[in-house]
Amino acid sequence: MTRWTSLIVTSLALTALVLGGSTVAQASTTPDGSQNTTAKVTLKGGDTSGSVSPQNPDGSGSAFPGDDLDPDNQGTGSTGDLTIDYASNLVFDENSYANGIITATATNHQAFVQVSDRRYTGDGWQLMLTPSVLVGQADSTKIDGSDASVELGVTKFLASGATVSQYPHVTTTSTTRLPLGEMAKVGQADYGTGLGTWIYRLNYDTAAPTKLLVNGSAVAETQTYTGVLNWTLTDSLH
Repeated sequence: MTRWTSLIVTSLALTALVLGGSTVAQASTTPDGSQNTTAKVTLKGGDTSGSVSPQNPDGSGSAFPGDDLDPDNQGTGSTGDLTIDYASNLVFDENSYANGIITATATNHQAFVQVSDRRYTGDGWQLMLTPSVLVGQADSTKIDGSDASVELGVTKFLASGATVSQYPHVTTTSTTRLPLGEMAKVGQADYGTGLGTWIYRLNYDTAAPTKLLVNGSAVAETQTYTGVLNWTLTDSLH
């Protein structure tokens, strides 16, 4: 069994719009004698000092019921305008060995990463992933990107409840291989998209699951290997 843990390295955040100030109406008379009025209102961003709780990965907007394979994960608690609120810890089980390649498949099918954009500027963002090298727990043997990679499989973005903007988009295919130790972009919200809270679903399609692929020659002995999935959220589109 190979276990990956998640490390969040970004703390940016989310917010809701609230109405503030007063509304002023002014009247004017039109040539036909009817009346036109104008109204003014001040809008300001809401309080982003609190974190966004993990939401159900089905996109319903309800509270996350939890993952039996990741029971202690309560979310990141990140606050601010642009945040990663939750990232699943993935557990991989080896299920095949063919042509010199060991394939291990993630077992938790409720896996997801939750992103919240409460800036309400429409500037967009990028979701990046760096899978770390694997380290053997018995002899500290390391397996790096020359011998192993992660295949995320079929992934998608879901709005958590009602959406306030267009969807972000996935930037990898189901067979894109991400070498261990190298950063890759896995999702992007273009300008004017990705506002609110979004669910990046992983390992939900059994036909194209999330996989770990390792050259068999790199495995010196049977043991548990661990690594880190480092998720990074950036407000830059470049």
